Amino acid sequence: MKMMKVVIFILTGFLVSQGNIFAQKVSSDDIVGIWMGAVKMGDDYPRLVFEISHDNDRKLNGTVGSPEKGIKGIPLSAIKVKKDSVIFEIEAAMAEFNGILSSDKKRIEGVWKEGESKQNIILESISLEVLDNSNPIKKFPYQLQYSNDYFDFYLKEKDIKVLDDLETTLDKNFLELTDIMQTSFTDKIAVIIYPDIKEFHKAINIEDAPDWVVGAAGKNELKMVSPLNPGNVHNYKSLIKSIVHELCHAVIINMREQGQVGLPKWLDEGFAFYYAGQLTEENKKEILKGANQASIPSWEFLNYAGTVEFGDHNGYVFSASIVEFLINNYGYDVIRKLILQPEDFQNIFGLSEVDLEMKWRNYLTNQ
Repeated sequence: MKMMKVVIFILTGFLVSQGNIFAQKVSSDDIVGIWMGAVKMGDDYPRLVFEISHDNDRKLNGTVGSPEKGIKGIPLSAIKVKKDSVIFEIEAAMAEFNGILSSDKKRIEGVWKEGESKQNIILESISLEVLDNSNPIKKFPYQLQYSNDYFDFYLKEKDIKVLDDLETTLDKNFLELTDIMQTSFTDKIAVIIYPDIKEFHKAINIEDAPDWVVGAAGKNELKMVSPLNPGNVHNYKSLIKSIVHELCHAVIINMREQGQVGLPKWLDEGFAFYYAGQLTEENKKEILKGANQASIPSWEFLNYAGTVEFGDHNGYVFSASIVEFLINNYGYDVIRKLILQPEDFQNIFGLSEVDLEMKWRNYLTNQ
């Protein structure tokens, strides 16, 4: 079964850069500090913030984050300085920045790459005070039509009739999810409803996305196609479930300092699909019944498959079956612990990741 989810990543791009004709030599001291630039992500322009320092051995290290996406402290796996070029590698996000330092050493012009996407960006050297005081005003494509204690709803007037169902569904699940995950929000969540699939795909910067892609989540933000115009794959009821799926992602992003970076895709998508009630008896029967070891995808495949490949290979259903298996055998609190510490299988389960995966595979084949 295909699903609607596109994770909105904070990072994008590979570096194609133009430097000075007369190349300068960059020293490690030249890039120590805070560097900030913005990337285009559909309707949004979230900032990337790199913080670079020396350790006790004067080796460069650093982190990257995005204030708008609620993500910080993602470690840079490598920092390379060569002649006038600077490279920041982020293994956890499968991303890289490669740029040229300006002659005044106040800008790095280059490209940010994540996966197959890339775009030119400019990083500027800023002070901590500037960073703390730089709070861009968020712009929304539609008018604020309604607000309650937890959500602000932005949509066109023609879609106002979905507000009652959206509010009832979101409020109920917000309270339950924040209780399960033992977390809270300091700001309201913006809910943006797009009038049709075309406008939504344009907003998430994936205009050629398949029609089953109808929702996305970020820090304090949910985006979805209007249930009144669901397209050819979904219907009104399935889109109401979809907004719960996206809410799960928003809660997870809120509770983890690094957002979705470093979180196994099968855990992130599997929990959202399971909790939203999208793992139905029908798709269990269609996809999971009769599964054999050869037909069951590995956790490694589920983690690294692209969005379309993940959906086309029933990644949502298989991932949700992992979460169902874990909740039935270990409970919700173990899922919460795993989301916070996704590499700590031994302490959480008393098993290695490999052994736990094999238990799940045997569970599926013995149904």
